Amino acid sequence: MSQQSPIDIVPTVAKEVDNHVELNVGCACGEIQHGGSNFKVHWHGDETSTLVLKETVYRPVQFHFHTPSEHTIEGKAYPFCMHLVHASEEGKLAVVAVFFEVGDENKFLAQVWEHLPGLEPKGERVKVDDISFESLDISGENYFRYTGSLTTPPYTEGVEWVIIQEPRQISQEQIDDFIKVIPGDSNARDLQPVVGGKLLFCCEN
Repeated sequence: MSQQSPIDIVPTVAKEVDNHVELNVGCACGEIQHGGSNFKVHWHGDETSTLVLKETVYRPVQFHFHTPSEHTIEGKAYPFCMHLVHASEEGKLAVVAVFFEVGDENKFLAQVWEHLPGLEPKGERVKVDDISFESLDISGENYFRYTGSLTTPPYTEGVEWVIIQEPRQISQEQIDDFIKVIPGDSNARDLQPVVGGKLLFCCEN
């Protein structure tokens, strides 16, 4: 049966499986593009940047952000999240989601945030040199897994989700700066019903 995203994650019903997620992120240049309702960073990583799920190899395509988080944990939404979108050679999609809670300024986000004031909706792409994921440190993390959809039009289904369990930190100022460049104060899709007891997996990496 089909499944739309995002969903509320209930850890107690997640099935533990030996389903290793191999995630390598890396460092590379990117380009920020403001689409009107959000902005995304076109980022294809370096030669080491891959996501391997069930022997399928995915490569990074872009990453973008939502406030508040789109997925929730037992009904709790985090104030911010990032989606790192990957695609395989066959056109399959996979998204790595990272939660953020309010705390210290995030060094990874700071690499992009300094360019936000110059963004114009549907304007020119802005190049950002050497975007490194080292400070975000999301490889080898515990995660939740399920098959859902994109959370933006056209809501394509069959998307593999990898949701990092442990949140990172973001300053309130960074959240406020993000809100300044999107229309309104939220760009998160509503939670979607879990169809037919769709399986949710939980694993330690």
